[in-house]
Amino acid sequence: MCKKVITGALLGGVVLFVWQSAVHMALGVYDDAFVKLKDPAAVEAVLKENLEGSGMILIPLPEPGDSEAEAEAMEKLTTGFSLFGTVNRDGRHGFGAMLGVQFAVNVLASAVLMFVLLAANPRTLGSRIALVLCFAVFAVLTELIPSWNWWGNSLDYVGRQVGEQIVGWALVGLVLAKVMGGSAPSDD
Repeated sequence: MCKKVITGALLGGVVLFVWQSAVHMALGVYDDAFVKLKDPAAVEAVLKENLEGSGMILIPLPEPGDSEAEAEAMEKLTTGFSLFGTVNRDGRHGFGAMLGVQFAVNVLASAVLMFVLLAANPRTLGSRIALVLCFAVFAVLTELIPSWNWWGNSLDYVGRQVGEQIVGWALVGLVLAKVMGGSAPSDD
């Protein structure tokens, strides 16, 4: 079982990484998913002048416990300008490191799914892929949809993420089903 988990983890990680690379770099799925700024330098200058550090930014963000400010923020949230994003004032790790982390996460996620498949031992290809897709749908329902609901991620962007996740994990499911082999798990 251990050898199959390791093999599935590595192969699944590679397949998902290649799919994600295609989606983000070759296919350009997200190229027009972000709001274009008329003057990015001016926006950056205003943000730097007003930020106290790195972290998450939320506008409107009332002081906790100030019921009047909270009511105004709720009104503005539903009828006016709002913003949610990440601010890094001091830079981040480089692109190569980000790719390495992404690959490692893909391998770990594939290892978890390989383990689940081997433990559950679904007998058919369809049931194996269905089990893997249940995890993808779970992530969509617990992470992507709440990001739309709470933080205002556009439905267009979230829809693209849903497609990326479902197709990517279906491909990984095919690989893991192949690594799983016959219907009875072995100790190899």
